Amino acid sequence: MGGATFKYNDDDDHGIPILQIPSRSRSQRARLSYQRWRNPLLVIGGILFVLYFLQGGERDSTDWSRLAYVQYATDTHTLCNALMIFDSLKRLGSKADRALLYPEEWDRGSDDPEDRTTLLLKQAKRSYGAKMKPVQLLSIDGPAEPGTLKSPSDYGTSITKFRLFELEEYDRVIYFDGDSILQQHMDELFQLPPTTMAMPRAYWSDQPRDRWPLASTLMVLSPNVAETKHIYETLQWWRLQPDRDDSRHYDSDLLNDRFGSSALVLPHRPYLLQTMEFRWDDHAAYLGSYGAPASAIKWDPHVALEEAKLIHFSDWPLPKPWIMWPRDGLTEIQPSCGGSHVASCDEREIWKGLYEKFRLKRRDVCRILSVPAPQDWKQYKNDTGAL
Repeated sequence: MGGATFKYNDDDDHGIPILQIPSRSRSQRARLSYQRWRNPLLVIGGILFVLYFLQGGERDSTDWSRLAYVQYATDTHTLCNALMIFDSLKRLGSKADRALLYPEEWDRGSDDPEDRTTLLLKQAKRSYGAKMKPVQLLSIDGPAEPGTLKSPSDYGTSITKFRLFELEEYDRVIYFDGDSILQQHMDELFQLPPTTMAMPRAYWSDQPRDRWPLASTLMVLSPNVAETKHIYETLQWWRLQPDRDDSRHYDSDLLNDRFGSSALVLPHRPYLLQTMEFRWDDHAAYLGSYGAPASAIKWDPHVALEEAKLIHFSDWPLPKPWIMWPRDGLTEIQPSCGGSHVASCDEREIWKGLYEKFRLKRRDVCRILSVPAPQDWKQYKNDTGAL
């Protein structure tokens, strides 16, 4: 025992000699302590090492206050859509800011303390921490007035989304249409290589696939206030042309004119799935399977549903999801189940389920019931230009 001397000193009460152990030196005590704790320390160190690399091997140095998901509202319906998106972002644990562009007129408030628009604005700030950004709404013809719950704004106010470029307090913002279901956050898109604009292609376009336009349904952009002025001036110049095409007044046309040849193209899978996909029989565009062997073309509606981060409602001329279905419209537009006469199929059940999910969330988040269905489906189609 390292040269230590032991000796017996007297006897105990039973006559057995008592062993007297000499005191250990400081170095001996340290060595014994090390031997006792070495294995537990190695185990703890190993666990911490694994956790470090599971978390990316380094601390997150991203300044999330310089990044934001942005929604804009032009009436009470789109305000509710924005809150539903914010609710999803909060539930999904997104780290970025949430910002809301809304009509500056709403800051004047309402004499009615139960006014739904005023209550939803307060909810955006208090429940979801939204950074509130009052703006003047834009339309094709210039400044626009906000709509209400009973009198919604028209599609022309979608030009207001150009004001996203004015949010220069952010390095990058993500926008997507509010008439959507967000299933997964997109925080990773904030880390894209530097670019003014990133958008997916409109894979549902009727154009040849080498001419698919960019889809303004989802945008990742770097704010620059000069862009808003430039795009709006382009719109006004188009309107002065004697042979102008009245359809080329909307946000997607202007954004394609500006960024069609320079934008970073996002893959639509898994970032954007249109509800119309469940109504189609040919899924080659969505799957990206043009020219692929038959064995590579595998459409599974459940897989498509699960992988999509954003599901956008697009079943024109069927009304938007906060408007109930006209009976004749549902019969005409719903997935045909391959033309068979079966009662239903997976695509139809998924498609209907998405509308139901949206309506239930609208009720739960905004305390607003769905708008009654149009009474005359044929007249509705005529009014929307579908006939």
